[in-house]
Amino acid sequence: MSTDAGSYGDPETRTRILAVTWDLVADQGSSLKLSEVAERAGVSRQAVYLHFGDRNGLLLALVNHMDETLDLGASLAHVQAAPTGYELLERAMRLNTDFWTAVCPVAQVLEAAQHDDEALGAAWRDRMELRQMAFGMMIRRIADLHELAAEWSLEEASALLYAVAHFDTWRELTHQLRWTDDHYVKAMTLLLRRALLVA
Repeated sequence: MSTDAGSYGDPETRTRILAVTWDLVADQGSSLKLSEVAERAGVSRQAVYLHFGDRNGLLLALVNHMDETLDLGASLAHVQAAPTGYELLERAMRLNTDFWTAVCPVAQVLEAAQHDDEALGAAWRDRMELRQMAFGMMIRRIADLHELAAEWSLEEASALLYAVAHFDTWRELTHQLRWTDDHYVKAMTLLLRRALLVA
């Protein structure tokens, strides 16, 4: 192999390992083995351990890498900068379908294996907790714009937005019912506007 434990700390090696892991998780699911990650990335298995600690650490790093690769932070900032509640919801649903489309193969593996594989389950729960926080920030922004309907608490509205935008719902609508991205954004924005915003 071309690289060994001495490469620990090398950003290019780390990125290569994560890119290989992304592909392997999408292809193989929970059968992912660190030895195959190392072989595909051209490093020793020790190098993988030194960079990520263990399989759990590698998979948690992968989901963070996916967010960074997709520039999720900038996309969330764009949503938060919306001047109205309606536009915020529309931007949020556009980001939701774009994001799930990009990570769908890996998300399916993480979700399906979350109860049977500790590392995959930890990675999935980590993502869901971050999504809950992000949707909570969106609802607070709507409340700050004085557009959140009075019957909603921040917590309940955040939970509703999180549930409506969940992977399961998105996958059923876009994969099983064949909704286009534009149809998804339009319909979900309409639903959320009627449910959450001041009439």
